[in-house]
Amino acid sequence: MAISNSTPEVMFHDPQALQGLKREANADPAKALLPVAKQFESVYLQMMLKSMRAAVPESGLFSDEAGKTYRDMFDNQLSVNLAEQGGIGLAKVMVKQLTPAPQSAQTLALQLSLRQAAVNTPTTTGPVEQ
Repeated sequence: MAISNSTPEVMFHDPQALQGLKREANADPAKALLPVAKQFESVYLQMMLKSMRAAVPESGLFSDEAGKTYRDMFDNQLSVNLAEQGGIGLAKVMVKQLTPAPQSAQTLALQLSLRQAAVNTPTTTGPVEQ
């Protein structure tokens, strides 16, 4: 995986990008599905990196609070960059799962006939005679 030296498009601490994403989701939920799924994958990757770091014993060289702060900032930005570049595929699967499947003409006709049959079925309002 190649890491570019240019400024990343998405920063992990950009509140304006989050507000823009909220407006986009309110205006067109289908269009905002992929960016929201990437945000979710980014949070998931961030939690995964945090758990992985916690499993490794700390050395004395970078164990001060400043080192931990910069490492956390690096992990946050790394998770955003990974999610934007495809990550582990979680965003793609979420979009596929949450996008409604197109229905065939036969399926639509069957649903319509079932609705019409339910409307045309007589119902009894009084006692049933035996």
